[in-house]
Amino acid sequence: MIGGLSITLVIPAHNEEQGLPRVLGSVPGGVDEVIVVDNDSSDRTAEVARSFGARVVSEPRRGYGSAYMAGLAAATTDLIATADADGTYPVERIPGLVGVLVSDALDFVSARRVPDDHAGNFDNILRFSGNAVLTACTMALFLRRIRDSQSGMWVFRRAILPRLRLTSLGMPFSEELKIEVWRRKDVRCMEVPVPFSYSSRVGAPKLRLWRDGFRNLVFLFAKRLGISMTGA
Repeated sequence: MIGGLSITLVIPAHNEEQGLPRVLGSVPGGVDEVIVVDNDSSDRTAEVARSFGARVVSEPRRGYGSAYMAGLAAATTDLIATADADGTYPVERIPGLVGVLVSDALDFVSARRVPDDHAGNFDNILRFSGNAVLTACTMALFLRRIRDSQSGMWVFRRAILPRLRLTSLGMPFSEELKIEVWRRKDVRCMEVPVPFSYSSRVGAPKLRLWRDGFRNLVFLFAKRLGISMTGA
C-alpha cells in the first residue's frame, strides 16, 4: 500500500521479454500487485513476467487499448498505476505520483513527460514534435488544458473507471482516456512533470510514428464529432 491505499501496476506487453526485467525489477515497494497483459506475444513475455511475481492476463486481441482494457478490468485495488514494458517510464516515481494524488485529493494523475535526451537526435525530435501536434489538437478540439495528451503513465482511483466512455482498442486509447477524464466535472485531475527518455527503451519499438500519429489525429476528430471508429 502507498498512502494507505492499495495499488496495482498494469503493464501492457507485446513481445517485451527484453524490456520487462528492467521494469519489473524497478517496481517500488508499496505496489501490491503487478499485472502484465500478454498482448498476443510470440516470445517469453508471459514467462518473464511470472518469474518476477507478476500476474499475467492474456489478451489475444492485439492493440494498446485492448491490452489496457483487459488489465484495468483485472485490477481490484484502490488505485491503478500504469507504465510501458519497454523501460521508458520511470516506475520508481509511482509513490511520488500517488503522494500528489492523495495530498491534493485528486482522482487522476497523468505524468507529463519532460524530455531529457532528444537534443540532436532526429528520431526523438520527431517523436516529441508529433506529441506536441497531437496535444495541441487535443486542446483545441476539446478545450481542455492537457499538456501531454499521449503520455502512457497514470495513477488513478479505480472507482472512476465506470464513469469513462473508453472505446479505442489501439494507440488512441491514451489520448481518449485523458479526454474522458478532463471532460468530467466529477473527476479531479492533474498533470505532474516526470523525466522521460526515449533512448532508454529496451527492445524493438512498437510505435510506428507516421501511421500511429495519423491514426491518433483522425481519432481525435472522430471523437469530437461523435463518430465511432471501430477497432481504432
